[in-house]
Amino acid sequence: MPAVATSRETERLSIDEAAFGVIYGAITVMGVLVATGADGLNPLVTAGVLFTTVLAVALAKAYADVASSALRSGRNADRGLIAKSWAHSRTTLIAANGPTLAMLLGAAGFYSTHVALILAQLCAIGLLFFYGARIGLRLTGRIVPAMLGAAFTGGIGLALGLLKNVLH
Repeated sequence: MPAVATSRETERLSIDEAAFGVIYGAITVMGVLVATGADGLNPLVTAGVLFTTVLAVALAKAYADVASSALRSGRNADRGLIAKSWAHSRTTLIAANGPTLAMLLGAAGFYSTHVALILAQLCAIGLLFFYGARIGLRLTGRIVPAMLGAAFTGGIGLALGLLKNVLH
């Protein structure tokens, strides 16, 4: 008789399966924010740019996956392949939610555009730290590798944030 997954195991698998997309999306968000100057920043436009850029990346990833699978197999893509490719790619959008919301709240006047930009960066960097720690913990079950994973993966976001400060 097959073992039935508990809701906690299902949740863990969902978080882990989203890692590729969330990490990819968070780095994409940081790339967009690096190119966004704080002077004359329109948070509503920036929210739109963030979300549509990450959506475009998700769609491009899904399409590239479908196209390469069709070329590899020599067969047309079917609904199952398209659904599988989108399921893997759509998790990229998770990374856009926090930064987009931070920018929308800035546009609504809850805080300044400068604070909105910082919060958007912190959301993306926070996701990178989380998944870095998650990877280290899942692979070894120990806290030191989890901290090293967080430092490495989160460090990518921090490095992009520092690059932003150098460029602007």
